Amino acid sequence: MIILIKLFLAVFLIAWSGVGLWMMVKYDSLFGFHKDDPAESSGARALNVTQVVSVWFGFFAVAFYFLIR
Repeated sequence: MIILIKLFLAVFLIAWSGVGLWMMVKYDSLFGFHKDDPAESSGARALNVTQVVSVWFGFFAVAFYFLIR
């Protein structure tokens, strides 16, 4: 059972890394200037990026911890 869980975590980490790479490639369309909301400040965009990176890294760190445990 432990091997199955660790295998699932390894596959999850690979997929999660792919999502992170995809977000880096699509950075402008995801976090760049939005034509629909010209009043959005650069601070609001920076906060959005910070929140997304924090959640991404947090999930990665927790999954990696349980994988090597």
